[in-house]
Formats: sequence, C-alpha cells, structure tokens
Amino acid sequence: MEATPPRITFRDAQHRVHMDIVKTRMFLLGLGSGTTLTLFIASILLMVASYSPTAGAISVICGWPYPLYRAAFLASLCGLLYGAVVFAWRRNSVDFRRALHLSPAVTYQAILSYSYACFVIVFACFVLFALLLLAPDAVPGARKFRNTLPLIAFMAPFLVAAWPKDRAPGACLATPGAAGARRALALELVGPVLVSPFSKVTFARTFVADVLCSMPKIFADAQYGFAIVFDCDTDSATYIHIGYVLAFLPFVVRLNQSLRAAFDDAAHRRKNCWNAGKYSLQIALVAESIRAQHSVPWFALALTSTLCNFFWDVHMDWGLPRQHKRFPAWFYPSAVASNFVLRLGWAVYVSPDQKVVAQHVILLLGVAEVFRRFQWAALRVENEALKIGAAPHEGLRYDSVGGAPPLV
Repeated sequence: MEATPPRITFRDAQHRVHMDIVKTRMFLLGLGSGTTLTLFIASILLMVASYSPTAGAISVICGWPYPLYRAAFLASLCGLLYGAVVFAWRRNSVDFRRALHLSPAVTYQAILSYSYACFVIVFACFVLFALLLLAPDAVPGARKFRNTLPLIAFMAPFLVAAWPKDRAPGACLATPGAAGARRALALELVGPVLVSPFSKVTFARTFVADVLCSMPKIFADAQYGFAIVFDCDTDSATYIHIGYVLAFLPFVVRLNQSLRAAFDDAAHRRKNCWNAGKYSLQIALVAESIRAQHSVPWFALALTSTLCNFFWDVHMDWGLPRQHKRFPAWFYPSAVASNFVLRLGWAVYVSPDQKVVAQHVILLLGVAEVFRRFQWAALRVENEALKIGAAPHEGLRYDSVGGAPPLV
C-alpha cells in the first residue's frame, strides 16, 4: 500500500513561493555585489596604471572628468550605505518606518538594487574611459565617444533615481511601489526641507536635512557637472555665487529648522536654541573658509565646531549613554570612536575654497564623511524609535510585500 503524500496547504505553498523569492533576491544582491566589487577593483588597477609616465593618462583623468566621476561615485555610495543601514535597522528590530514615515515599498533589497545599477554604470564608464586613455589607438575615432563617458557616469544617479519603473535598471525582480516611494520621498520630505522654516518641523525632515549637511562637496561637483553638460562658464560670477549658495544651503536649512522648532515647541526651546547656535557656528566656518584660506579664525572655528558636533552626535542625537539598545553592545563604543576620528576631516570637507589637502584627497574625505553620516543615521533613528515606544518586533512588520511572512 502506497503512502499518501502529505497534503500541502495554501499557507505552505505561499511560504514556499515566498522563500523562493527571498532566495532569488539574495542571489541577485550577491551578483550585484560581485559585479560592483569587480568593477571597483578594475577601476583601482586602471587608476594605478594611469600613473605610468609613458601613459600620461592620470593628467586627463584628474582634469575635467574627475569631479563628475567623484560626484557619481559618492552619490552611488550614499545609496549603497542607505540600503545597508535599512538592513541593519530591520535585522535589529528598529522601527525605522514609524520614525521616518517610510512607505512599505522602501526595502533594503530595492535600495540596493538601484544602487548596484548606478554603480555598474559609473564604474563601467570609468573603466572604458581609462582603457581608451591607455590605448588611444585601439579604437579609431574613439576620442569623441570617450569624452561622453564621464557625462554618462555623472547623469547615472539622477537617471536611476528618476527611473519610472518598480524594477531597477537591469534587475530581474520588481518591488511593487518602489517608484511611487521615491516620488513621495522627493515631494513629502526633500521638498518641505528646502522651504524651511515655512514647513512644519518633523523628525524625518530634520533627518534628511542632517544627511544633506554631509554633501556640500557632492553639490559642488554636481554644479560643475551640470556646467559641463550645458556648456556654462565655470569662471563666471554667477557660477561662483551659486557655488557659495550650495555651500551654505544645508546648514542654513538646519538653522531655520532649529529656529522653527524653538518657536513651535516651548518645552524643548532651550535645546533647539543650542542646536541653532551649533549650525550658526558651521555657517561661520563656511563663511570664513570663503573669506580667507588657512586663516587662524578658520582653524579655531573648525576645532570648536568639530568638538561641538561630536558632543551633539553622541549625547543628543544618539542619547548615549542609555540603557535600552537594539544593536550589539560592541557597536556603540566603536561608533563613538570612529565618529570622533572621522569628524577630524569634516571641517575641511565642508569648507569651500580650502586647499589644506590636495584636491584628490577630497574624494577620500568624502567617502569618510558619507560613511560617518550613515553610521550616525543608524543610531539616530534607533534612538528616535526607542523614544516613540516601538514594539520589539514592530520594525519587521512591513518588510514583506503583499502580506507574505516577514523575512528572517
């Protein structure tokens, strides 16, 4: 007598389908990681080869294309670290959706898919550009095509962010609602942030504005990139003045938010006034950088601002020391130590017209500041989620699309 095969319930079938989707997504994320890492290593090797005196390619790479590639790389890195932080929040039961008012469509899989697509375009353009410089006669008539590659790389983050589909370019799986979530982010968060203090101050809006405070050099490179794309004069007074506006803008926005919060919230008025003073100090730092390079007042402002920001990061934004925590215990002292070290180059990075370091070192400072900012973001949102009383597993409830069981 043959054994009766076990009955498969609808719930079992649904779970199997869900696990197949999970495995497929993990495989695709691994494939994207491998492709990005391979192109990154190839870019480094080609950069080293470009330093050869016989090739002479490094002088071209470090010319007009350099800020375009730098802006595209740092913007893509922001997306990659954002996805990594969302994954960390989710794995450690931080209710980031409630704290930031994020759509259920905002998942780390979707964010990483779009970031990998952007990285692949940027690195592929750089690899081709460097190869055509090292072997200029390999492809006849390639000079004109070669000079379009930095422009394609520069536009990649904008085009990927504006991608109208729920499936990232080159991806195999879609995330329902991903395109709508990006539009909502622009309209409901970034838009109101830029019109501060006329918009209501919320945690999500101050969070976005704080992240923008780590991007002055990205804004400067983006301004240069658009000037190249539209053939504008980079020596004109208008171009220079726009650059100064972009250098001040993130800090002015945060100052306005702090003043609006002090006006609206009497219970926390003193704290918001101190915060406004902190951003006034940063504005003074940028102004002094424009007024005079290597000046004693600039160094004094840089030191004071760095120490104030470090104290505020640890005690006010992260709430340390505190009893309740979501992340592993070792992460907190590591974050405090690395935040202090990475803060040391922050003043140079956010100051326009500073030549304290060579221009290409700005890329390394940019990577350090972006990493520091998203490490700050992980603990900042965790602290806010604990303040608003998130349940231990509430952070996982939206991570599955269409009511499927939460990913484990």
